[in-house]
Amino acid sequence: MDLQDCIVFLLAKNSQAGYKFWADYISEYNVTTVQAMFLILLNRQDGITSREMSSLVKLDSATVSGIVDRLVALDLVERRPSPTDRRSTLIYLKTDGRKKGAVLDRLFEKAHKDFLSSLTDEEESFLRNILKRLLEKHSGLV
Repeated sequence: MDLQDCIVFLLAKNSQAGYKFWADYISEYNVTTVQAMFLILLNRQDGITSREMSSLVKLDSATVSGIVDRLVALDLVERRPSPTDRRSTLIYLKTDGRKKGAVLDRLFEKAHKDFLSSLTDEEESFLRNILKRLLEKHSGLV
């Protein structure tokens, strides 16, 4: 099999292309693709724990903590003590983070459509289902 026909190669190269496509889309907002993902998730569900964020984005807690630290330094999010669990802190968007998160959320939908514009609706649905099945099968690796 040629390297270019290997599914792992194709997945990796499409992943790189997707991240670069998204990075170009959001370049004027001065956040990384992962920071943008956090802002979008918080825009949709503000006031979650780092553990919940780790579960949503499939990243380990140390990585999530570092990303949140950088978003705090950018004055986009803040940590607040949980009112129900003294051991937990919740992550909230600050005013600028909320504005940026809302804009990025709208851009995310547009970027998604633009990136997949060469596919029909049926092909997009088929691809999504196949990728979800593969991720489910190999979820222990991420």
